[in-house]
Amino acid sequence: MTSADHAVAALVREHWAPLLRSLILFSHRVDLAEDALAAACERALQAWSAQVPAHPVAWVRRTAQRALIDELRHEQAFTRRHHLIATDESVDARDAAPSVMDDRIELLWLACHPALGSESRSLLALRFVFGLSTERIARIFLVSTSTMAARITRAKKRVAADGFVLASSLEYPERAADVARAISAAYAASYFAGDDTSDDIIALLRQIVQLRPHPTLDALDVLVSLTHARRDARIDADGRLLTLAEQDRSKWRANEISAALRRYVTLQQSTGYAEELRAYATIEAAHALAPCIEQTDWSLIDAAHDRLTQLGHSPLDLLERTAGRAVSGRPLDPVDVERLSQELPDHHRVFVVAAHLRRQEGDEAGADTLIRQAIELCGSEHERRALLQLLNRTSHLAPSHPQTRSH
Repeated sequence: MTSADHAVAALVREHWAPLLRSLILFSHRVDLAEDALAAACERALQAWSAQVPAHPVAWVRRTAQRALIDELRHEQAFTRRHHLIATDESVDARDAAPSVMDDRIELLWLACHPALGSESRSLLALRFVFGLSTERIARIFLVSTSTMAARITRAKKRVAADGFVLASSLEYPERAADVARAISAAYAASYFAGDDTSDDIIALLRQIVQLRPHPTLDALDVLVSLTHARRDARIDADGRLLTLAEQDRSKWRANEISAALRRYVTLQQSTGYAEELRAYATIEAAHALAPCIEQTDWSLIDAAHDRLTQLGHSPLDLLERTAGRAVSGRPLDPVDVERLSQELPDHHRVFVVAAHLRRQEGDEAGADTLIRQAIELCGSEHERRALLQLLNRTSHLAPSHPQTRSH
């Protein structure tokens, strides 16, 4: 990556939310503000190739404001807003204030407006709050980039047409479940990409939990804390994603696991998404308590999956359960694998569990073919390396079971 790439990536990671919030307040147009900020960041990649400016945040805000003014002029509005363009010094002074997290919370509650569809709330939160690219959001939702771009455009038009405004989280506690879905999606994207935004996402979640306690957010906090405690053991020196069976559990952060387990036992049985997250937290707790993969309490994990089934069928839940059986070395149900192939036809992990079934049936060549297809579909470099090693290993010696999940 060039110095411009690093500078823009850092700016998006650290300042996207406060910049977007200021542009929304400046223009009162959520849709145009987000477009202008994204365009300014794209322009920065080109303009900063020779040298990064002394005040990069101010440069991006000023560029975005000018783009906003041009667009608003086309709509015959804000024709006299030149004087509102901030100077370098005033922008940096404002950005030095400790308001980044508050900005993110407000934007989360805006993105999760009930007038939007449930999926639109999550994808707008990923754009507005975390600054994820359209391509990355598309991978999370298992659709093409063009399809996701159209969905984001429609959602932003709806926001503009209905005149949504920045909302206080105190006024709308009922949006907490959708906020939890958005944070969960953002964390999953960061976790499997192996990037350095996971800590920031968890810090945001912890602040929200402290400020706005809610069963859904509490359960999500426990779930991601148990998962995140394994971060030091997940990737080897070659950048390959390690499964639970391969991880050195002495590298798991015992203090974080203990703290999360203490919070886990306080979770009460609930309904809806809060109960779904509690079931997943139960699965992670079972892994956290096991000294090794062979001593995992799979009956507890199966019970949690049964609870998820009671809450409603989800292809991703079925994939988690099937992959868990593969990791534990238990035989797969061909009916489950066929259903996954129909409901998630382009998900690389479906090809991995299908390969396990082929190997279970003695079809080594067929299994290797499916692993190659999984490699082609996989969007994570860490997972791709793990699959390549699996393919190389099975070309010489078929394992008792493929390592498909639970990282």
